[in-house]
Order: sequence, then C-alpha cells, then structure tokens
Amino acid sequence: MLKRLVSTALAASLMLTAAVVTAPAAEVNMRVLGWYGNQKQSTDVERPFWKNLDATTKGQFSANFRTVDEIGLKGFESLRTLQSGAFDVVSFQISFVGGEAPVLMGVDIPGVAFDFDEQRKVVDAYRPVMEANLSEKFGGKLLAVWPFPFQILFCKNAMTSLDDLKGQKVRVAGNLSSELVKQLGGAAVTLAGPEVYQALMQGVVDCGVTGSQYGNSNGWYEVTKSLDTAPIGGAGVVLHVARKGFWEKLTPAQQATLTAQMKELETKLWAMAVDGHEDGIRCNTGEKPCDGKVGKMSLVKLTDADKTRIQTILKDNVIPIWLKDCEAASPTCKADWAKTVGAAVGIKF
Repeated sequence: MLKRLVSTALAASLMLTAAVVTAPAAEVNMRVLGWYGNQKQSTDVERPFWKNLDATTKGQFSANFRTVDEIGLKGFESLRTLQSGAFDVVSFQISFVGGEAPVLMGVDIPGVAFDFDEQRKVVDAYRPVMEANLSEKFGGKLLAVWPFPFQILFCKNAMTSLDDLKGQKVRVAGNLSSELVKQLGGAAVTLAGPEVYQALMQGVVDCGVTGSQYGNSNGWYEVTKSLDTAPIGGAGVVLHVARKGFWEKLTPAQQATLTAQMKELETKLWAMAVDGHEDGIRCNTGEKPCDGKVGKMSLVKLTDADKTRIQTILKDNVIPIWLKDCEAASPTCKADWAKTVGAAVGIKF
C-alpha cells in the first residue's frame, strides 16, 4: 500500500515538471525524498543543492526533489519508502523512525551531547554502526548525517538551574526526553509543535522543548521568560540514505562524485545548525545580531552541576530504556554504543 501511494504521488508530482525540462538528460536522474519543506534547512540549503546538482556534477547527476509533506506522507513513513523503490535517496529525522530503527537512535539520545563539538564526536564515532544497520536491515547506504539546532527549554517561570523544573509541566516530543524530564522532577506532556504556543499561554504546559530558532519563529518567546540551554530534546539528527540497489548500480566514479557532493551538503547543514542555534538564542534574549524576532527572555546557561545530573540520569534511566528496544533489534547494541559514543563522550555503564 505504501509503495503504491508513494509511486502515485511521485508520478503526479513529476508530471508537473516533465513538460518544462528541456536540458540534456544527466547520466543519472535521481528521485529524492527530502524532510519537511517548512524548514530553513530545506528551503535555503537542500532544495537549491538538488536543483543545482546537474550543474555542480557537470551532468553526472540530476535530481527530482520532493519533500515528505509535498507528497502527503508522514515523517514516520520516510524510512519505509527506502525499501519501496519509489525513491533513490531518502532523508529523515531519526526520532521519527526510532520505533522501527532503534539502533539509529543511539546517535541522538537527549543529553548525551551538550554542544556541537560533542555532537560531532558522537556522529563520527557512531557512523560505522549506523552504516552497518542501514545496510543490513534496510538496504540503505548512508550518505550524510547532520543535526538541527539543539532542542532546549522555553519556560514561563524564572529559572536558575534544572532544579526549577520540579513540578513543571513540560512539552516534549519523544519518550527519551519524557523520561529525562520525569527524572528531573517535571511532568512530560506530548504536544505537536503548532499546539505549544497556545498551551503555554493558557497554562496547559509551563515549559516547552524545541530548537531556539523554531521557538523564536513561532513566538514562544512571547509567552515564556526563561531560555535554558540544556539539550533536553537532543539535536534532531537527520540522515540522508541511498537505496542500496541504486547505489550499487553507480560506477565507482559516480559513487565518488555523489559522496563528495553529499559531504558538501552535510558540511553546510552542520554550519546552519550551529549558526541557527546561536542566532535563535540571541534573538530570544534580545541580543544582536539577530536574524529573527527580538525577545526579552532571560538566558539560563547549563551549569556543571546540571551536566553531571543529566549524565547520571542518562546512565541510570534514559539509556536503559533505549537499550531495551535497541538490543531487541541488535544483540550487540550495548557493546557497539559503549565502544563508540560512550567512549567519545565519557559515559560508562
């Protein structure tokens, strides 16, 4: 059913562009499914990248690019399309497919990385594990890995540390973030992003977890006072994965070209995450320069005590929850994570 749905939607969308394509055909025309199109990462970086691929590869590749929302699919369906054959390259945020691919979640456990340098160490260390899992379980070839800005705390009340979360109702978007909030003394509430502004305003929740830029562009700074940089929701890591059947038909030269292009895309998206995270913080707290909307929130920086507390909760509560699902999917999950991510960030268990 999914394969028929994707194929029908893709065929309809490609018909809209077929009539205007007059340039000579590239050696390889790729069908690419991107993540949600309402993100700056998609509009400012990814869409131009795929549009210009023919020129940047000098005719080796071209791409028909559609986002998951353009063809009417849900985020959790993205990974399944990799096996459907409807697309050659698919991108997805790992947290949306964690139920069917728990091994991949090992790269984005909330609180494991506190800054982008640490997140890069986590990605580099765990990349071979993800590559093997995608190849063996899903017939995929990993092409790129990048994060969104860290998912941090917007709170209505004045905060000085994570101790102030005790008794607070906190909007989260995943079960691992929910457990982290619970162990910090808060009550986790699951809400979709567009519902949070109203929920904060009406007191349904006291805090919300999201990226600094997302919160800024959606006005969360208007109904909250404190911005705490604790990465309660992780980094929203995204993968670009090629269908292995497609990848293996490419020549070595074509594989090298596409690998180099995807590396450039990955580098740009990492830079956007870092810049966007910092700009969002500046905007929400009224600092300049600011490319967004200017707020008046108070900035609460993560303390060493908060870091220690989060790491303890990770080892005792959060990671065991993830491992239960991960070890059911891969018997070597715990050992793989310990010798890669655990070693990179100093978490032993």
